[in-house]
Amino acid sequence: MTAKYFRFLCGCFCFLYGFTCGQSFFESSINKGWSELVKDNDSIALLYFNEAYRIAKAAQDDGGMADASYYMGITTYSVSYSIGLRYAMESMKLYEQLNAKNPEVAVKGRAKCLQLISTIYRRQGKWKESIQLSRQAMLPLPPSKDSSGQLGLIYFSIGSAYSNLQLTDSADYYFQLSLAERSWKKDSVYLPLSLLKVAEIERRKGDRNKSLELSNRALTIAEVTGNRQAVVSSLIDLGQWHEVFATDKKVSESFYRKALQVSSQLSDKSYYMSSLQALANFNLKNNRMMDAYNYQVRMADLKDSLNNWEKQHIQQSLEVQFNLSEKNRQLDLALKEKELNRLYNIILLASLFILVMAAMITIVFLNRINKRNKQLLMVKTELMKVREEQRIQKEAELQNDIDQKESQLSALTLQMVSKNELMQELQESLLKHKDASVDPALNRIIQKGQIQERDWSDFNTYFESINKNFYSRLKSISPDISANDLKLCAMIKMNLSIKEMAGILNISPDSVKTARYRLRKKLQLLTEDNLNDFILNL
Repeated sequence: MTAKYFRFLCGCFCFLYGFTCGQSFFESSINKGWSELVKDNDSIALLYFNEAYRIAKAAQDDGGMADASYYMGITTYSVSYSIGLRYAMESMKLYEQLNAKNPEVAVKGRAKCLQLISTIYRRQGKWKESIQLSRQAMLPLPPSKDSSGQLGLIYFSIGSAYSNLQLTDSADYYFQLSLAERSWKKDSVYLPLSLLKVAEIERRKGDRNKSLELSNRALTIAEVTGNRQAVVSSLIDLGQWHEVFATDKKVSESFYRKALQVSSQLSDKSYYMSSLQALANFNLKNNRMMDAYNYQVRMADLKDSLNNWEKQHIQQSLEVQFNLSEKNRQLDLALKEKELNRLYNIILLASLFILVMAAMITIVFLNRINKRNKQLLMVKTELMKVREEQRIQKEAELQNDIDQKESQLSALTLQMVSKNELMQELQESLLKHKDASVDPALNRIIQKGQIQERDWSDFNTYFESINKNFYSRLKSISPDISANDLKLCAMIKMNLSIKEMAGILNISPDSVKTARYRLRKKLQLLTEDNLNDFILNL
């Protein structure tokens, strides 16, 4: 079991290490290839993209292989439509294989391939087919602010196709959409082309300042990013601007010549052809027939050479791909065993070290936890004992205090009842002697001997200490309750009889009943509600 578990761990380590390194190398190759492609170094870019494809294939990553094939299609279609289409179709097939695992990536990948094929069709003059493919590629994308940048490319492609079909309004609409999308995405690679198309629109409208501003901005971005294709397009556009709005025709010619110089170094000869065409048209407008004829001859020679050059380039590309695949195969065979042995040794040592350290750390950690838990348990036990003793002691003290206060309250109540009864009997005894005159001073002493406010103050002090917030609760229930009503409620709370209440209040029992009746109304009790139960439960 231990050996199998160890082999399983080794396999997991190998897989994770290989996957992480493969992803890193793959992304690095793609980024380097794209950087070279922007600078029109197609052959170097193709090598990087092919390397990315090899890494993805070794990792059995269909998505990576599809991405690499897509970028190889972008790299090759400018020099060979057939090779570009082949890579695009291979990429689309690989994306479709991802449909079961990752349908979102598959759909977006298929849309990218459709747009690449649309671009190739547009280059071949199949403008209507190009528009149809671009519209299909647009379906899975949002209507605006596409983070992938594909939407800007689609809008530009449709605008270019409509332009070739002489549908100017439709072309201008999509060029404007393309500029808005690429400006939001800050797509410095393709943004100059959209700027130039909108500059052309403004030039047709006669807005010389806006047109010049857009053209200069396109040239600046192209020069900063090293995009020589965009530089050529910007120079030609500036030459056309000076032809329309400036009087010095030499400035226009200087822009065209500079565009011709830069485009002669590009692998995509369509830009060189555009520069020759611009110079030929310029010379025709200025009646330089011989110069215009020479440029047209150069254009014809270029078309012938392009056909031969494409055949040679296809053959060279095939040879390069064969040599690369053969070298990669041999290199893989040579390095695979060495790399596996090295990784196996590293993982073996690392696994042993990690297992030993993990065991040691686990033992130390468990010992510390066990020791700490025992200490905590002892502390908690002692603390619980102390708290329980404190609780019992506090409850006993509270109970003693309550018992003492209840005894004092009962004694005070009994004293009040006895005193009132004594004074009442004395007064009644004096009244029986009708023939004897009652001394007024003696009568005042009897009345004074009855319950005074100080007695009630002492009563309330003891009562409130036992029944917290009793009076405040009654006042919250009935704000207009009187002081006599509160006294009556307190005596009901002490569960005194009507006779005892009458003796304390120095009134008749009937008066007590009347007071109870009025109290029920103030407390808004129903007929079936018991006043004593209500007060006792308050």
